[in-house]
Amino acid sequence: MSTQLSQTAKKAKLDRKARFTSLAHLLTPEFLKETWGKMNRKAAGGVDGQSAEQFGKELETQVESICKHLKEGTYHAPPVRRVDIRKRPGKVGTRPLRIPTAADRLLQRAVARILQAVFEADFLDCSYGFRPGRNPHHALQALRMQIVTKKVGQVFEADIRSYFTRISHQWLRKMVAHRIADPVILGLIGKWLNAGAMQDGVITYAEEGTPQGGSISPVLRATSTSTLFSICGLRRRSNRSVEARRI
Repeated sequence: MSTQLSQTAKKAKLDRKARFTSLAHLLTPEFLKETWGKMNRKAAGGVDGQSAEQFGKELETQVESICKHLKEGTYHAPPVRRVDIRKRPGKVGTRPLRIPTAADRLLQRAVARILQAVFEADFLDCSYGFRPGRNPHHALQALRMQIVTKKVGQVFEADIRSYFTRISHQWLRKMVAHRIADPVILGLIGKWLNAGAMQDGVITYAEEGTPQGGSISPVLRATSTSTLFSICGLRRRSNRSVEARRI
């Protein structure tokens, strides 16, 4: 983690009510190149047809172009490429996968790192979804520990149905703005939510949902659900009841 990003994370932890008004300055060429090194560079291309491998060969030029557009306020989020894939075994039907361009994926991942630095301090310890250094195996271990070491009469399993396709853009923006007040960062998130999806040459737009396949979407999900838990008062009870554990 870069020094400035570490400082942001430290401030977020020390002041749980702080709203960050200046974060876009972290999106430097160095930060973007560092972010690229952490990404899957074999990912499929978006609507422009450029693969991650091709993008990587032109990394210096591509990063300079992104930063130039950010500085001038002219960054345009292209539509994502929609591909329908089969749901996992046991479930019927397909789910839409939306693939950003390599450049857009890089910028999304960079902004996602910033959001993680801010919101990580707010996440419940019992939260394991879409967090660095945590995975489903850790969640199962924590659940087993609760059941084995504590008096547990019931365990409830719940799921947010079709989150990535149904989350309200309006509410998602409000929940992110709970901690983020930088107009550039909020503007970029708004552009990604409204970019639309292209399939067979036709672009469609939606008033809800966040692209499943975009680098920013998992972080937005973790951020919004954490904020929702806080608003609903579940934070106070979560560590005392397995029923409130979010896995």
